[in-house]
Amino acid sequence: MCKMARLLLLISLLSTVYLTATYAQHHYAEHKISNIIWCTKGMEEQYKCQNLTVAIERDRALFDDVFLNLTCLMAYSSDECIHLLDREKAHITTLDAGDVFTAGRYNSLIPIMQEKLEGGFLDYHSVAVIKKNSLPDVTDLRQLRQKKACFPWVGSLAGWIVPIYTLQHSGGMEVVDCNNQVKTAANYFNSSCAVHSLIDRYNPIGDNSDKLCALCSGKIPGRCSSTDPYFGYDGAFRCLLEAGDVAFLRHSTVSEMLQTFEFQKLSPDTFQLLCRDGSRVPISDYRQCSWGQIPSDAIVTSSARSFKERNQYQQFMKRVAELYSDGIREEPNQPQTGGGFNTYNGNNYNDQNRNNYNDQSRNNPYDNFNSQYDNSNPYNRNQNQNQYDRFDGSNYRNERLDSSFTTDRSALEGNTSVPYEKFRIFESRRYGKSNLLFQDAAKTLVSIPEDDQSFTKYLQRSIDYIYGIRECPVPAMTLCVTSEQELEKCIKMRTALKAQILKPELICKKMHSHINCMQLIQSGKADISVFDAGDVYTGGLNYDLIPFMSEVYNLGEPEYYVVAVAKEEDPDTELTYLKGKYTCHTGINTAAGWTYPMAFLLSNGWIRPYGCDSIRAAAEYFTKSCVPGAISSEYNTGVPYDSMCDLCHGTSYRYCRRDASEDYYGHTGAFRCLVEGGGHVAFMKHTTVMESTGGKRKEWWARNALNDDFELLCTDGTRAELQDYKRCNLGKVKANAVVTRGGVNYNETQLNAYINLLTYAQQLYGRKDVDAFSFSMFSSPIGHYDLIFQDATRQLQIIQPNERRYDTYLGGNYMRARRITDCYASSSKFTFSTFLLLASAFALRIVL
Repeated sequence: MCKMARLLLLISLLSTVYLTATYAQHHYAEHKISNIIWCTKGMEEQYKCQNLTVAIERDRALFDDVFLNLTCLMAYSSDECIHLLDREKAHITTLDAGDVFTAGRYNSLIPIMQEKLEGGFLDYHSVAVIKKNSLPDVTDLRQLRQKKACFPWVGSLAGWIVPIYTLQHSGGMEVVDCNNQVKTAANYFNSSCAVHSLIDRYNPIGDNSDKLCALCSGKIPGRCSSTDPYFGYDGAFRCLLEAGDVAFLRHSTVSEMLQTFEFQKLSPDTFQLLCRDGSRVPISDYRQCSWGQIPSDAIVTSSARSFKERNQYQQFMKRVAELYSDGIREEPNQPQTGGGFNTYNGNNYNDQNRNNYNDQSRNNPYDNFNSQYDNSNPYNRNQNQNQYDRFDGSNYRNERLDSSFTTDRSALEGNTSVPYEKFRIFESRRYGKSNLLFQDAAKTLVSIPEDDQSFTKYLQRSIDYIYGIRECPVPAMTLCVTSEQELEKCIKMRTALKAQILKPELICKKMHSHINCMQLIQSGKADISVFDAGDVYTGGLNYDLIPFMSEVYNLGEPEYYVVAVAKEEDPDTELTYLKGKYTCHTGINTAAGWTYPMAFLLSNGWIRPYGCDSIRAAAEYFTKSCVPGAISSEYNTGVPYDSMCDLCHGTSYRYCRRDASEDYYGHTGAFRCLVEGGGHVAFMKHTTVMESTGGKRKEWWARNALNDDFELLCTDGTRAELQDYKRCNLGKVKANAVVTRGGVNYNETQLNAYINLLTYAQQLYGRKDVDAFSFSMFSSPIGHYDLIFQDATRQLQIIQPNERRYDTYLGGNYMRARRITDCYASSSKFTFSTFLLLASAFALRIVL
């Protein structure tokens, strides 16, 4: 009985859960959105959108069940709208095909509808327009060099991307900067106008010249921005007339502009198209003179919107296009008898519509005969006062809404068709600009199927132009690393750079040691690696490698102080007498952990030199140490001393290795050796302790470490606080550097490409505040430190060409220290008396 009761209870519970889930699914399916927010790109577009909202509200009954409350949110550029949609502050906007790529690639926006042009076409042709009989010297695209060009804006597909791609492949345009199209174009053209050439997206490191803004005519502020008179395809056309030699436009732009009041006196014969073979044809022959075919503009929304929401947007916009385009909609349930009022009568618009374009003397829809703009209009915000001065005397009024959206229903009996709108969704001139909300050349909108709602399927073959202008003469850069941890970070870095389409492409290669990396770079199988000053020396001396970028820490220069650190609770340890102590070093032959400390001790006579065998000297003087790499035959060609690795922490093959697989390798590793490994003194750079104490590191070994627990050991036998490193140090040494091939294998084109890539990489990924979803060049994951770059790095600085020899970069102090500690240094041919002289000079310099 008890079992039966339990069974019945279980069945009851399952039924309840099932019914609840079914109810929830049913109501979820029935959920419908009621609002839509349109992001407008400027004040004129905002006015048109607000007019649209009033028209929609008045015609609400005509939308049936697809009605949405439209709200207009004004931004000031396509970029701002893209970010607003990405943050779900707005729902839809229209974008040029070039901007659809940016929105989809970087902000996860998707196209849901596309403009359809006259004839049912869904694409434009990119063309180069010139004034007839101009540029007689141009018979080939290469002769466009140093001409004055007019572009709609940087990033537009027909007006920027296709022309730049074509000129790179057929016009002799050299790639100056693999990651900056603006620099490449500025190097090719003379003074030009390319709006947005100075914004952050196209000027990420802030060094673009203003050459591509020189021809723009806007006033400051606003020059070379979306408020510039030469912005957009209509602006580029105006730029051609007033200042430029060539304009890159859509094939429809010239015809559209010649139909406007401002340019109606111009003839199509005033212009010609410049073809890719250098020939010229009339404007009407754009098909045979096309530079490329590109998709029409699209309505985009966030990919976070569900399919049902996107479908509602499509249905709503489809009805908008039906009601407010030039088509006629049959009035439902009306008898189709003849003789009614028809807007398409013999006069196009009859006497009742005399204010709409039919009278030649009143062809300007913005003149004083337009009664729909009278002062009784509740949307007239300035009561028609000074109605034309907003645009400096032009005939465009934008300070208020107009009443052209009103639905005019005829009272005549027997009307067979009704004009549903005087508001025109595909007409913009009355607002003072062209192509507001939609292109004026558009005729209707078509929905994009769900499976095709991605920027790649929308762009189709046009995406080849976009990636094509990002091609780099140096295809790849191979970074050589020495541990699994560094390889993992390198792979993440490659992914991050690829996400931003930065070139050359980064390739990661792991080798056994830094010496192997030097050999690989020299042979051309790798391109760069990041070396400590000691490895910069070895790579330059033995493998013709040159440093070209250096790390910068908190000193503002590519250098740091070498310091000796001891525990505050251990007052018996002092720098002048370390015999029998346990010591922690960054690695064999590293500047801070070996060369400078040993040079100081040897040159001052604290340690017996054994000639120049510093490894034997240290083994005889210290009781135990951790000197990663000390027993490796690659770094120690003499006798290996096990005591030099007794304090090291690595396991198995990682034990005492000179790379990140050894826990006590590097500056932070040496400090960790001091904290937990039993060391009495550690040699490192001046920033290391302060980076690891006071809760800055999350690892268990550093959690209880405080700044006050440690002190600096000074050369005079005294101690100092950590912040006093400028007075209490062993010398100043050059920072880690990025190296590449020099000597007979030197290639300046490759070198400049590497510099360029790393410069853009640090601009995008040089920040310190990272999370699980971001990448930082100058941070290492918890449990690791100083992977590839030092965690203390604030930026990479380009080394001047005249300082790219290893010895010039490292400086005289380092070279002297190296000669003291290294039997195989370039000074080994010196006599013993010369050695003593150099040792004395080094000791004196350090003490001073």
